[in-house]
Parts: sequence; structure tokens; C-alpha cells
Amino acid sequence: MRKTQYFGSGHKIRAAIACGCLVAMTTSLQAQAQAQAQEQSGVLEITPGSPLFKVPELRDYEARYNSSFSKTGEFTLQVRVTGDGKKLSMIDIIPGENVVIVAHRQIDVASQLEEFSAGPNFAWGPEFIVKQSNGKAYDWTRVSVGGGEPKRAAGSVANSGSVSEMFSPLLATLMPMGVGSKFRLPAMYARKGEIASSEFDDYEVTGRERLETASGLSCECWVIDKKTWGGSLERIWVAREAPYVFKRHRDVGGSRSFVSELTGYRALEK
Repeated sequence: MRKTQYFGSGHKIRAAIACGCLVAMTTSLQAQAQAQAQEQSGVLEITPGSPLFKVPELRDYEARYNSSFSKTGEFTLQVRVTGDGKKLSMIDIIPGENVVIVAHRQIDVASQLEEFSAGPNFAWGPEFIVKQSNGKAYDWTRVSVGGGEPKRAAGSVANSGSVSEMFSPLLATLMPMGVGSKFRLPAMYARKGEIASSEFDDYEVTGRERLETASGLSCECWVIDKKTWGGSLERIWVAREAPYVFKRHRDVGGSRSFVSELTGYRALEK
């Protein structure tokens, strides 16, 4: 028969309380030290669930952008908020020479966690990858374009998961920020050994300007520079109103430099 143990004396109770207080105090001190380090460096590390995300009123919309991968020179982004308003569904449609590429992302609106995505990925070769994450672990199902048995990449994940910045409202949820503000956001990267990990990309608000696009669409934009974990530089023009990202300069100064600018926008009916 299993015996139930009780604290039979005051010193044991005090020891237990002290132990609990010590753990809580240690955790608090670690959090304070991390916050102080970020304050001193001037760089905020922002992870899914952060109170810094101030989500604007989201709406269903369709936007078109220049694309160097599309045979038409454009790709289409369709965005819909689910009926309960808690999830954001984003679908990219890119017409290629012999195939139409369709990629899908689902984002939790409140936390900005990228919970699900499905689309082509070439990190480990030509594959179609279905990705899932709950902020603690990731689970990727990999299907080779050339056929064969599906593969799986799964494990724990740091930084409370990852966010989806690509043409999404993510950066808009963090504005306004002053010019010179620096912050970091986590993204998922495919790694050697066929594993994936959450790594921080670096961002800096480098300016504020009125952008006039060739299509006639314009915005009062924050200009944000992004240095990816892999080392490339991107420049993004962001506003608080839909479609949020009005222009993007990929691989600034690199061999794959390309500007993708808003060419069309319309609200979608519920």
C-alpha cells in the first residue's frame, strides 16, 4: 500500500516554500536579465504570443504583385479571415510555364503563430512540404516532386515557434515604431541533417515615406530592412491598412535582387 507523505513539521514546510520561492525568483531574475540585455542592445526579441502584436482590423482581400517566377509576371495573394475571426488563411497563386503553384498558410491571429503551411520547398531538393506547429513542436511531411515515399521531419522547436512575414499583415501589427527601432522575429529554416529549427531574423525600421506605385496604389509606409538568418537583405514597405505590404525588394545588392510591387488590390466579399 502506498503511503501518503505529509509535511509534519514547520521547518519542512518552510523549506518547501523557500524552494518554490527560489525557483520563482530565479525565473524572474532570468526574465529581468533577458529584458535588460535586450534593452541595452536596443533590439527586441518578439516571439508568437507577444503583447506587442497590435492586430489591425483584418478583412478579406486579394492582392497582386510582380513575380520573377511567374510566366505572367505576377502572382496573386488571397487572404481570408475565418468565420470566428481567430485564424487567417493566406493562399499564394503563381502561374508557371507548365504548372500553377499554389501555397497555403494558416496563421493564428492573436498570437501570429504560423500553425500550418503547405507548398513547394527546395531546401532538401524539389519537394512539396506540409508543415504544422503548435509553438512547442514542429511536424513536416515531405513529398518529393519526383515521387517516392514521403519523409518526415519532426521535433521540438524554440522561440515559441515561428511567424509568417512574407506579404502578411505581421509587420503591420508591430507598427508604429520609430525610425531606428530594431527587433527580431523567428522563422523556420530547413537545416543540414534534414531537421528544421526556429531562428531569428533581424529587422530595423530605416525610414518612413509615401510610396507611389506604378499601378496608382499608394501608402504612407514604414520602410523596414530585414536581414535573414541566412544573411540576405530584404527591404519591405509596410502600412497599417490592407494589403499591408505594398512593396518588397528581395536580396538587396545580391545576385537575385528583385523588386515585387503591388500591382492590384481589391476587397473580397464574405
